[in-house]
Parts: sequence; C-alpha cells; structure tokens
Amino acid sequence: DCRGPEVMRIPPRLNDAINEEWLSDKGRFQYDGLKRQRLNTPLVKGAKGLENATWSAAFDAIRTAIAGAKGNELKAIAGKLADAESMIALKDLFNKLGSGNLIHEDGSATLSADVRSSYIANTTIASIEKADVILLVGTNPRFESPVFNARLRKVFLDGAKVGLVGEKVDLTYAYQHLGADVAALESLASGKGAFFEALKGAKNPVVIVGSSVLRRDDREAVLKTVNDLVDAAGVVKEGWNGFNVLHDNASRVAALDIGFVPSASARTNPVPAKVVYLLGSDDFKDEEIPADAFVIYQGHHGDKGAARANVVLPGAAYTEKASLFANTEGRVQTTRTAVPVLGDAREDWKIIRALSEVVGQQLPYDSQPQVRARLAEVAPHFAEIGKAESALWLNGQYFKGVKDLVAKAARSTASLATNISNYYMTDAISRASRTMAKCTAVRQQ
Repeated sequence: DCRGPEVMRIPPRLNDAINEEWLSDKGRFQYDGLKRQRLNTPLVKGAKGLENATWSAAFDAIRTAIAGAKGNELKAIAGKLADAESMIALKDLFNKLGSGNLIHEDGSATLSADVRSSYIANTTIASIEKADVILLVGTNPRFESPVFNARLRKVFLDGAKVGLVGEKVDLTYAYQHLGADVAALESLASGKGAFFEALKGAKNPVVIVGSSVLRRDDREAVLKTVNDLVDAAGVVKEGWNGFNVLHDNASRVAALDIGFVPSASARTNPVPAKVVYLLGSDDFKDEEIPADAFVIYQGHHGDKGAARANVVLPGAAYTEKASLFANTEGRVQTTRTAVPVLGDAREDWKIIRALSEVVGQQLPYDSQPQVRARLAEVAPHFAEIGKAESALWLNGQYFKGVKDLVAKAARSTASLATNISNYYMTDAISRASRTMAKCTAVRQQ
C-alpha cells in the first residue's frame, strides 16, 4: 500500500502454494528502509569523492574503464535482490565483451549449477506438509525463511519428527539435535542411529539443506555426504522427492537457472579484475575486488557497494518495478510496481541495455517482453510464471564415480551453521530501516 511516492504498508499477497496468508514481521515492517539512504542520481568519483553526474558522464567513465580491460578482467557480481531480467542482461553484455567472470555474492556454489534438482526445494513448499520425518542440515529456517519455518512448525504439530545436524538454534518447535559438524552428518549417512532408521522408514522423508552449506569451502564433500544419506534413506523415490535446498535470498536460484556463474576459464585460470560491476551487491567479500579495480555499482541504496564504487548507477527497488524472481522451490514470481522510481533512477535492465550501446555491444532487446523471451530461451520455466516446475533428479549421476571426493575436499571441522548473524539486517533495505535498527538493539540487550 502506498501514498503518493511512498510505501506505507506491506501486506501479504495471498498464495496457498507458498505463504498462504502469512508474511514475516520483518517483511511487513522494514518498508521504512525504502525511504532512507536512497540513490536517485548517477555519481562519479572525483577529487572530492563521489559527485553528482549525468547519465552520459557516468556511462562515458564506464566506457573508458571497460576499454582498458579484456576478457575475464571484467567481473560481475550479482546481489541478493537482483532481478532475473537485469541478471540476464548483465550476463549477455559481459559475454559479448568476452568475459565469463560472473559470480553471485552468495558464494561460488557452482558445484552442480547444471543440475537444477541439486539447488532447489524439490518437495515444494506446500508439499512439505506431507512430510512425516524431516532432517535439517546446516540451516536455521526461523531466520532464513520465517514463513517456511511456520510450515515446518505446522508439520511438527501434526506429528512429524524433526532432526537437526548443525548449530543448536531455537526453531519454535522441538527437534532432535544430532550433532553440529560434518562428522555427525557422515555418521548419519552411514546408517547409524535411530533417526536414520526413522528417516528410512518414513513414507515422505524430507532433507532440507541450508544455503550456508553451499558457501563452505568443503561444500562438495558435504553435499556428497548429503547425497549418500538421501540414497541410503530413500529420500527420493517414485512420486516423491524429499531433497531440498533452502535459500535465504531472492536472486540465487534465478542466477543459477540462467547460468550466472563463472565460466570454466574464469574458474580454472583466474585473473585479477580490472573492472568490477556490482549489480545490487552490498555483501560481497572484500577479497573479491582488487584494491586498484574500477568499480561500478548499480543499485538503489547507499550501502557498502556504493561506498566502494567509482561510478554509481541508481536503480529501482523491488517496489518500483515489475520484475521476475525465482523462489527457493524454483517457482518464478513477479513483483508489481507500487511506486515510481526516485529521481533519475531507472529500471535495472534498462540501465544495462543503455550501457550496452555506449560500449559498442548492443543487446538485442528493447522491451521487457523481449527480455523475458530471452530468459525463457535460456531457462524455459521463466515463461511459466507462478508454476513450480519439477526438476529431473540427477544428483546420483552427478556424484557417481567421485567416491574419493570427501578425501580430496579437505573437510572442515567447523559447525554446520547459518551465516545470518543479525536476522533484522541482511540487505541494503533492512540496514537502512530504523524499525529494524530498533529490533536489532532490543535483541542485543
């Protein structure tokens, strides 16, 4: 709900397949962050720091920087709130410029980006309610997806048994803590313990892996162990796929779907980046950006990304555009324009389309329907908005023949813990919210 150019309230959109009529308190009340620290004009770094500039001046500075780099010296990092249209446009532009150096700030979890069933919630959110035994691995769904956690609590109250391998947390319902590290997971995968027997004997067993697992250096070993457990316990069977990955941000699934991942050459022959394009990325790792790199930040808030930038291109928040996102189950959804963009800001895919002309690599689409057609060309399910497309289960084939993977992966002894340290401030919008700041202060007391 809005009044003039301001968002005044965020009620839930009814959808029985996803959130029913629910919305988390954070999602409902962080809207005041949309009013503060906003970027509404292009900025170019000068002698006194970032200064107001025209779009032409900003694009000229970028053109000069790109002309001095080649191939994978051009690097793009997509942020948590990047929409699918802008990511495919940036990917196409960088590919035209000869670069495959594309990453998501969530981490380089490219182990099985080509195997969709390995990174989505295959059971689907609604079908989780059919589960009778649930195993959580390295996740705290209360922080990572509160509405999904409400579904899990409902299942628990209906009699489902819940186990957790990972850091002890308060989930608002009882569970059996099976250990905190990879060793505990390996023990379970070997068939030891009563919980394994319960999982194996369940009619509808479910395993939920937290996205923090995909950010670990030993993620390949951990996922191999999870896959062994899934096979041993019969979690995937005729008419039922109980393997799920729970993502904690809005753009990761779409990035994997469209192949916004490093190319083979970028992975095997890394080179220092001379130009880094941050597409709404404010939670990147500092080591991802060389100190002497020319940084372009495209986004809607003055946060970490803008502070590091040589050029800032003001984009639109999710409330200011109709854009596509894919949720944790891979279901494509669209936002709706509630308020206009601020000042000289523009929709994100349009910024990249305009820039492509300036750098001499014009993208072959001029309208949003054409961009979405391009998305559907790369990932056909983007043409089916609102539908959860099932993915072919190929995880067993992916891991076949790599039995020594665990030994090679230098397994970490660290706890399988969530990466969220402050639930109330996980992105540029919530960090700009005074309401979320008050919640943080209360929690820290």
